Amino acid sequence: MMRNIIAITTLFSLIVTFANFDIVRILTSGGPLDHTHIFATWAFRIGIEGSDIPLGASVSLFMVPILAIAAIFILRDVNKRGNEA
Repeated sequence: MMRNIIAITTLFSLIVTFANFDIVRILTSGGPLDHTHIFATWAFRIGIEGSDIPLGASVSLFMVPILAIAAIFILRDVNKRGNEA
């Protein structure tokens, strides 16, 4: 019973980690030598601060297939476990 809850929690944590813009932006703004960027802050840096909106949009859209593949695998596993019971 707990496996499904842990799997859904992992999926939500993964999504929040990819979109955790505010904490990284406030604390480090990309950090020393741009080493602490995540996709959201990197897209902001390129798109808004660097005035290259199309490249910033493409960086932010790069997250979609990664998160979709993770969601498919996790939800398929949850669904398989739900049908076994």
